[in-house]
Amino acid sequence: MAIVVLVLWFATAGAGLTLLRAGGAARRLAAEGALGPKVPAIQPSLTAHPAGAASATVGAIPLTAEGKPPPVPHARVATPPGEHPLLEFAHPALAITGLAFWAMFTFVHSRPMAWTAVGIAVVTIALGLAWQARNSLDRRRKVSAAWPFSGRLLTLHVTAATSSFVLAIVSALVAGHS
Repeated sequence: MAIVVLVLWFATAGAGLTLLRAGGAARRLAAEGALGPKVPAIQPSLTAHPAGAASATVGAIPLTAEGKPPPVPHARVATPPGEHPLLEFAHPALAITGLAFWAMFTFVHSRPMAWTAVGIAVVTIALGLAWQARNSLDRRRKVSAAWPFSGRLLTLHVTAATSSFVLAIVSALVAGHS
């Protein structure tokens, strides 16, 4: 049964990767459309300096009158509305980690690895549900950065994840009694 769970977990990961690729591509297209046509970058001229001209050092910081570098502004990092980088990173990262633990359980039959994989799956599912809830809220608020997930792909991903989670619990329980 552990092999069936492993195959289902890989199917879940495949559907999730497809969701990320399709959603990311749709977000990029929407962002390009919102920005308008691209303006070509200005190319610097490669002309030589006149004999007596002072040349500037590329990348040098202009110093203040006292000869010190200027004070560095401290930028505050804030994510734009609709972007949730922690959820977008943690859900796939934990899913891959759980898959690795389940693969180790499948080949070694170590009960702690099975329960670790199940625990990671619980956190991964919670993050996935939070991501979907935030995304639905962003879509209702018409935030441009909302992920446009395909309904069929999302259903396939959720179905495969639910099946693999339930069978993983059953496998871990059965492994505990053998």
